[in-house]
Amino acid sequence: MAYYILVVIFFINISVGFSDGLLLTDPAHVEQRFNQLESQIQGLSQKVNTLEQENAALKAQVSSGNSTLVYFSAFLRNTVATPSVIDVVYDGVRSNYQNSYNPTTGRFTAPIKGLYVFAWETVTDNVFDTELLVNGEQVMFNICNNLAHNGAYVSCSRTAPTFLTPGDIVHIRVRSGISLHGGGWSSFSGWLVHRT
Repeated sequence: MAYYILVVIFFINISVGFSDGLLLTDPAHVEQRFNQLESQIQGLSQKVNTLEQENAALKAQVSSGNSTLVYFSAFLRNTVATPSVIDVVYDGVRSNYQNSYNPTTGRFTAPIKGLYVFAWETVTDNVFDTELLVNGEQVMFNICNNLAHNGAYVSCSRTAPTFLTPGDIVHIRVRSGISLHGGGWSSFSGWLVHRT
């Protein structure tokens, strides 16, 4: 019985050793494994080439100014005195990246779909209530009343996050007011926070 067990173990060892040796020295298996490795290397090489092209495109986009940066900062040059509902035209421009703000109309036109933030500051020695509009629809108020402090100026500011699609128009309109202080004191700005 012990003899038969030794013979079986002997043949198993020879069989395993032979097959292992066959796998390592069989030319067909070596060629198959080489072809697999070569295919993997070609796949990785294509991925590297694709990443290099994407990287070059991003670098070109940034260097040419076609990035996703969008922002503007405008201010009011002259004091506005009005009892009527009108658009406020911030005619002075500190920055206007992508030229999306029009200082002639006071309107910002979204060039890119995404989440924007708009902020505006009202400086008055009286009353000047404004609202932020997107495509003519009210998004937020800015109530500024200084009647209690005769002769002094008060500053009222608001910030409004707003989702926009390309072509959406944003501007500030007077709801009720007597005077809006110019000279760069009153301002309107906006910037893209997240492109979607």
